[in-house]
Amino acid sequence: MKIFIDPGHGGTNPGAIGIDGLKEAEINLDVSLRLGEILAGRGYDIEYSHTGDETLSLAERANRANAWGADYFISIHCNSNSDPSIGGTETFYYKAGTTAERFAETVNNALVAEINLRDIGIFARNLAVLRLTRMPAVLTELAFLTNPAEAALLETAEFRQSCAVGLADGITEFTS
Repeated sequence: MKIFIDPGHGGTNPGAIGIDGLKEAEINLDVSLRLGEILAGRGYDIEYSHTGDETLSLAERANRANAWGADYFISIHCNSNSDPSIGGTETFYYKAGTTAERFAETVNNALVAEINLRDIGIFARNLAVLRLTRMPAVLTELAFLTNPAEAALLETAEFRQSCAVGLADGITEFTS
């Protein structure tokens, strides 16, 4: 089973900047590498859109997954909001009634169960990495960089590892 992991943002696009200058791209990459290590240990074939601080277009990310022939695609992100009281976890997929929707639900549920943040839910969104991939694809927003409590968690290796475990558990549950 081939899982393609896309650490959101990177290079010239750091993504959201949270409390104390916390950079989304750095967290996304760390959690993605941890996720890949866990899944590889469970016998999955893993490929990444990038493993360093690299600038890639959204189309390049999807094209790499398509060219590799991935069975599933996951893009890792952190959220932000102008209201610092907003927090939680949510996951996106492209079209309702598809395998991707069921994949998003399973991954989101496992992630929320592991990290114990508010479950915002799963939603259909017309996002390039979800639309341009040929395999079931999801984009997860782990937590909010702009929420003080969640930003403090995102700064820790323990929480990032818990995010990776939750995502891996959801992927494993769905693909087993």
